[in-house]
Amino acid sequence: MIKRALYCSNCGREIEDGEEIYAKMKAPKNTIMVEIKAYLKKNSEIFCKDCYKK
Repeated sequence: MIKRALYCSNCGREIEDGEEIYAKMKAPKNTIMVEIKAYLKKNSEIFCKDCYKK
């Protein structure tokens, strides 16, 4: 399995496994998504919990 690291769009910190995140994104056109992390990396802005609170 390939490990896809996610990074906060604001501070650039790597998101830890199991950490709560917030994503700003458009609704997907297809109803089936196979790889959620890949979709998030390509089609959203990801924020860690600390940056979202600011």
